[in-house]
Amino acid sequence: MAVVLGAVAAAVLGTSLHAQTIFAGETALPLGAAGALVFSAAAAVLAGLWARSILVSALTGALTYVLLGFFTLDVFGGPLIVTGTVSDLNLPVTTAGLIWIYGQAAATVAAVLITARVLRREAAFQRSVAAHSVAAQEPLGYGTDPGYRPGEAGTMQGGETGRQEPPA
Repeated sequence: MAVVLGAVAAAVLGTSLHAQTIFAGETALPLGAAGALVFSAAAAVLAGLWARSILVSALTGALTYVLLGFFTLDVFGGPLIVTGTVSDLNLPVTTAGLIWIYGQAAATVAAVLITARVLRREAAFQRSVAAHSVAAQEPLGYGTDPGYRPGEAGTMQGGETGRQEPPA
C-alpha cells in the first residue's frame, strides 16, 4: 500500500510541479523539475522507512517511473509531460519534461541509498541498545523475588513453602 500511495503522490504532484520555470534573463531555469525530483525521492524514502524495507523504496521509485511514462502518452487529450515537439525549438517545458523523466531514475537510486543507510544505522543502534541492556542486568539467583526485602516489617517467611505471608 505504501508503494502505490507514494508512487501516485510523487507522480501526480511532481508532474504538476515539474513545468515551473524561472527565467534569469533569457535563460530558463527548470527549478520545478528539480523540486519534483527531490519530492519524488522523499516520497520513496518515506515509503521505504514506513515499511522498513529497501525494496519498498525501490518499488515506489519504479512505479513512479512507470506512471511518468504513462503521463507522456496522449491519453488525456495531450501529454501531461512534454518531452519533445515536432519543431526544432527547444522549449523550457520540454527541457523540464526530460529532466523530470530521466531524473526519476537517479532520484530512485538516491532514495534507495538513503533508505538503506538510515535502516542500517537504525539496526546498528538497536543492536547497541540490546547489547548494553543485557550486559547491564545482573542475573538473579534461583528463586529470588526482586520485590522481596528480607526483614521488612509486616511480612514473615512461611515455614516450609518459602512464601511470604502477612502476619496473623
